[in-house]
Amino acid sequence: NTCIWGGATGQDRSLIMLRKFLLATFYCSLLQQCVTFQFSSHKASHLKNIFSSRICRRTQHPAVSRIVLAAASDTELKNGIANFYDQSSPLWEEVWGEHMHMGHYGQKGDEKKSDVQAQIDMVDRLLDWGQVSAPTHVLDVGCGVGGSSRHIARRYGCKVTGITLSPLQCEHAKERSRLAGLADQTQFMVADALKLPFEDESFDLIWSMESGEHMPGKKEWLEECKRVLKPGGRFLMATWTHRDTEMLSCGHLSNENLDAKEKRLLSKISKYYYLPEWVSCSDYKMIAQELSFTDIRTDDWTDAVRPFWPAVWRSALSWQGFKGLIKTLRKGIETLRGARAVLLMIRGFNKGLIRLGLLTAVKQ
Repeated sequence: NTCIWGGATGQDRSLIMLRKFLLATFYCSLLQQCVTFQFSSHKASHLKNIFSSRICRRTQHPAVSRIVLAAASDTELKNGIANFYDQSSPLWEEVWGEHMHMGHYGQKGDEKKSDVQAQIDMVDRLLDWGQVSAPTHVLDVGCGVGGSSRHIARRYGCKVTGITLSPLQCEHAKERSRLAGLADQTQFMVADALKLPFEDESFDLIWSMESGEHMPGKKEWLEECKRVLKPGGRFLMATWTHRDTEMLSCGHLSNENLDAKEKRLLSKISKYYYLPEWVSCSDYKMIAQELSFTDIRTDDWTDAVRPFWPAVWRSALSWQGFKGLIKTLRKGIETLRGARAVLLMIRGFNKGLIRLGLLTAVKQ
């Protein structure tokens, strides 16, 4: 036991045991699927060998090129994102509700409040920081199941259009708005943020709450957002970024100011959450300047959201969360992969590598 656990605390041992149990459950589920879907004996044996080897030993060659999704085609990336959220959203809704983003726990992250209230506060704090006053038509890019869309519609009495790559999220968003009596103010559709299906100058506010990290072409995305913004319209975003560096590379793999361990950690998270390469908040600012946005402001709210990911992990350890994880294995493994990535996100925050970056800018 000493050899296995070293100086780990009781909590560490519990986490290690849970991770091993989830991995074993995942393995058993895969074998069951081999029988259920009547795979050929050759394919079933091949699948068993692959995952048995992963359980019994560490991967010997964790090359960045193997685990990062930056080299994937846009279609592969988008399909992966849609599938991930189709599988994981029901459990998130069951445990956390309609808001699928981080919470704001005060400027220093020390305010005592429920996690759900922190998520609501995050929406209001970002709107206040962005100096949003009286929008008439808002585009919510990466709307999830419409939590932010409905909150904005209530707060300003405006119309909100939400887009997502997930058909399941889209249907859930519509149903939640219908039940909330907001079907006339909100609409949702499956659409690609890099090819927005809207006319030029359609919106006076574009809202993006933790969706920018999924965009494979940051400049193309901001350019498309600018196209559909009205003159004087505002772009407002909170997104996952890596720490600011002297080098502006618009991609963590080529950033010489990030060390090899940092790049590997970001790439592992990209694998689990279907992300292209990570960028810094300064990268976004540079792009906004190149596109001739005005009134550009940025901020870093990492401290304010720091308690969020440990809270997500605690919910995964709860009986409700654990049962939900096992249940989702019937539909696929994406939710289990996402749960694994929570620990990586916590590590990234603790190391100062992962940040929550804000950007707002106005179209001339």
